[in-house]
Amino acid sequence: MSTVEVFKTNVLKKRSAKAIIEEIGLHQPDYKCNFDLEDCDKILRIENAGGNVDAQLIFSILERNNHQGAILE
Repeated sequence: MSTVEVFKTNVLKKRSAKAIIEEIGLHQPDYKCNFDLEDCDKILRIENAGGNVDAQLIFSILERNNHQGAILE
């Protein structure tokens, strides 16, 4: 079952977004990730065709890259 999780972030730069996506890919290569930095919430969208998205992993990767995020309700 495929799961999509959407995070509100404070990522502003494409370079930061790329680094975060690359790090997520190292830990979870099956995740499909993209940022929408044009959105007011600086959206990070993650899809996992194999099950749930590990939100705690995403939060820790964001923090390691000096950013914050929250699941968008």
